[in-house]
Amino acid sequence: MTNKTRKLPPATDWRARNVDDWNTLTFTEYLKDKHRECFGIEYAPMRSWQMEQGLIGRLIGTKSKAGTHSKAVVKAFIDEAFQTYKPNAKYPGTNFGFIYAYRRNILQRLEAEEKRKEKARAWAENNNDIDDESLADWL
Repeated sequence: MTNKTRKLPPATDWRARNVDDWNTLTFTEYLKDKHRECFGIEYAPMRSWQMEQGLIGRLIGTKSKAGTHSKAVVKAFIDEAFQTYKPNAKYPGTNFGFIYAYRRNILQRLEAEEKRKEKARAWAENNNDIDDESLADWL
Protein backbone atom coordinates (compact mmCIF):
# COMPACT_ATOMS: atom_id res chain seq x y z
CA MET A 1 0.00 0.00 0.00
CA THR A 2 1.42 3.43 -0.92
CA ASN A 3 1.29 6.52 1.22
CA LYS A 4 -0.78 9.16 -0.57
CA THR A 5 0.02 12.07 1.72
CA ARG A 6 1.06 15.19 -0.08
CA LYS A 7 4.71 16.19 0.29
CA LEU A 8 4.93 19.81 1.39
CA PRO A 9 7.80 22.18 0.69
CA PRO A 10 10.05 22.82 3.70
CA ALA A 11 8.35 24.73 6.54
CA THR A 12 10.86 27.54 6.12
CA ASP A 13 9.73 28.17 2.52
CA TRP A 14 6.57 30.18 3.14
CA ARG A 15 6.39 31.32 -0.47
CA ALA A 16 6.00 27.74 -1.74
CA ARG A 17 3.34 26.73 0.79
CA ASN A 18 -0.36 27.48 0.86
CA VAL A 19 -1.11 29.57 3.97
CA ASP A 20 -3.32 26.73 5.26
CA ASP A 21 -0.18 24.55 5.39
CA TRP A 22 1.87 27.04 7.42
CA ASN A 23 3.08 26.17 10.92
CA THR A 24 4.84 28.21 13.61
CA LEU A 25 8.20 27.89 11.84
CA THR A 26 6.67 29.07 8.57
CA PHE A 27 5.16 32.09 10.33
CA THR A 28 8.54 32.82 11.93
CA GLU A 29 10.24 32.85 8.53
CA TYR A 30 7.43 35.03 7.15
CA LEU A 31 7.90 37.50 10.02
CA LYS A 32 11.64 37.74 9.31
CA ASP A 33 11.18 38.30 5.57
CA LYS A 34 8.25 40.70 5.96
CA HIS A 35 10.16 42.71 8.57
CA ARG A 36 13.19 43.07 6.28
CA GLU A 37 10.87 44.12 3.45
CA CYS A 38 8.89 46.68 5.50
CA PHE A 39 11.59 48.13 7.75
CA GLY A 40 14.89 47.27 6.07
CA ILE A 41 16.37 45.73 9.22
CA GLU A 42 16.61 42.27 10.75
CA TYR A 43 13.73 40.97 12.86
CA ALA A 44 14.22 40.70 16.61
CA PRO A 45 11.69 38.63 18.57
CA MET A 46 10.17 39.87 21.81
CA ARG A 47 12.00 38.06 24.63
CA SER A 48 12.71 34.87 22.63
CA TRP A 49 11.75 32.87 19.54
CA GLN A 50 10.19 30.26 21.82
CA MET A 51 7.87 32.84 23.37
CA GLU A 52 6.77 34.20 20.01
CA GLN A 53 6.29 30.74 18.51
CA GLY A 54 4.21 29.86 21.57
CA LEU A 55 1.93 32.85 20.89
CA ILE A 56 1.62 31.91 17.23
CA GLY A 57 1.01 28.26 18.10
CA ARG A 58 -1.77 29.24 20.47
CA LEU A 59 -3.45 31.20 17.68
CA ILE A 60 -3.05 28.78 14.75
CA GLY A 61 -2.91 25.52 16.67
CA THR A 62 -0.33 22.77 16.85
CA LYS A 63 -0.29 19.05 16.11
CA SER A 64 -1.79 18.35 19.53
CA LYS A 65 -3.97 21.41 20.14
CA ALA A 66 -6.50 23.34 18.06
CA GLY A 67 -5.93 27.02 17.46
CA THR A 68 -8.22 29.95 18.10
CA HIS A 69 -7.84 31.72 14.74
CA SER A 70 -7.42 30.73 11.12
CA LYS A 71 -3.95 30.95 9.62
CA ALA A 72 -5.22 33.40 7.00
CA VAL A 73 -6.44 35.76 9.74
CA VAL A 74 -3.12 35.57 11.60
CA LYS A 75 -1.23 36.33 8.36
CA ALA A 76 -3.58 39.26 7.63
CA PHE A 77 -3.02 40.49 11.21
CA ILE A 78 0.76 40.48 10.69
CA ASP A 79 0.44 42.19 7.31
CA GLU A 80 -1.79 44.98 8.57
CA ALA A 81 0.14 45.52 11.79
CA PHE A 82 3.44 45.79 9.91
CA GLN A 83 1.90 48.03 7.25
CA THR A 84 0.44 50.48 9.80
CA TYR A 85 3.42 50.50 12.20
CA LYS A 86 5.27 53.80 12.19
CA PRO A 87 8.95 53.20 13.00
CA ASN A 88 10.95 55.82 14.88
CA ALA A 89 14.53 56.26 16.06
CA LYS A 90 13.90 54.42 19.33
CA TYR A 91 11.79 51.60 17.80
CA PRO A 92 12.83 51.16 14.14
CA GLY A 93 10.95 47.84 13.86
CA THR A 94 8.33 45.76 15.59
CA ASN A 95 7.73 42.11 16.41
CA PHE A 96 4.92 39.64 16.91
CA GLY A 97 5.01 39.87 20.69
CA PHE A 98 4.49 43.64 20.53
CA ILE A 99 1.72 43.58 17.93
CA TYR A 100 -0.08 40.76 19.77
CA ALA A 101 0.12 42.65 23.06
CA TYR A 102 -0.66 46.17 21.83
CA ARG A 103 -2.33 45.90 18.43
CA ARG A 104 -4.72 43.04 19.10
CA ASN A 105 -7.63 45.26 18.05
CA ILE A 106 -6.56 44.52 14.46
CA LEU A 107 -6.79 40.79 15.14
CA GLN A 108 -10.22 41.20 16.73
CA ARG A 109 -11.52 43.17 13.75
CA LEU A 110 -10.19 40.62 11.26
CA GLU A 111 -11.69 37.78 13.32
CA ALA A 112 -15.07 39.53 13.38
CA GLU A 113 -14.94 40.01 9.60
CA GLU A 114 -14.11 36.32 9.09
CA LYS A 115 -16.99 35.22 11.34
CA ARG A 116 -19.38 37.56 9.52
CA LYS A 117 -18.33 36.06 6.16
CA GLU A 118 -18.71 32.51 7.52
CA LYS A 119 -22.24 33.30 8.72
CA ALA A 120 -23.16 34.80 5.34
CA ARG A 121 -21.79 31.72 3.54
CA ALA A 122 -23.67 29.37 5.87
CA TRP A 123 -26.88 31.35 5.44
CA ALA A 124 -26.51 31.29 1.65
CA GLU A 125 -25.90 27.53 1.66
CA ASN A 126 -28.91 26.88 3.90
CA ASN A 127 -31.22 29.21 2.00
CA ASN A 128 -30.32 28.47 -1.60
CA ASP A 129 -33.72 26.82 -2.08
CA ILE A 130 -35.53 30.13 -1.66
CA ASP A 131 -36.77 31.42 -4.99
CA ASP A 132 -38.06 34.84 -5.94
CA GLU A 133 -41.71 33.77 -5.66
CA SER A 134 -41.42 32.43 -2.10
CA LEU A 135 -39.40 35.51 -1.12
CA ALA A 136 -42.13 37.76 -2.54
CA ASP A 137 -44.75 35.77 -0.59
CA TRP A 138 -42.76 36.17 2.58
CA LEU A 139 -42.43 39.93 2.09
